[in-house]
Amino acid sequence: MSKKEILESDLIIRNYRTSDYPATLEILTELNKKYDIGFTEKKWKESSGLRQFKVNLKRITLVAELKSTGEIVSMGVIEAKKDAIGNYIGYMDNFATKEKYIGKRVGRFLAERAIQVLESWGCESVRINLGYDVSSKLIDVFCQIGFNPLLIVLEKKFNKK
Repeated sequence: MSKKEILESDLIIRNYRTSDYPATLEILTELNKKYDIGFTEKKWKESSGLRQFKVNLKRITLVAELKSTGEIVSMGVIEAKKDAIGNYIGYMDNFATKEKYIGKRVGRFLAERAIQVLESWGCESVRINLGYDVSSKLIDVFCQIGFNPLLIVLEKKFNKK
């Protein structure tokens, strides 16, 4: 693969299949090594049933696959649910792209498709949760496709023994 941008026509963006497990594991492991996102293979394996499309469940995992090789190069989980005051909100979580494909627009194409799906589900808005120390470049990319910084979320982790 050359260093040039990837075209949308070079990709197949589709629902996750169980055969995608090793590729998605590789992407998330790579991301965890770089940013310590709290990823563990055990939890990813245990939640495998949540990644596949189910009728009446508004949660799926999308993957971006290179048409030329079948390689899974990006992934993300989308979900729609009502918040505490009744707004129907779409969420984009665990979006990750293989490091060698970052900056080639793969993640952007996947995010745009995810937004289309969430809108088709009737969502009123879409939210993305990012780590506190995320680069301003990534925030700029999301702002270019219509997102605006809105909330700061604080988290306390519990030590489970």
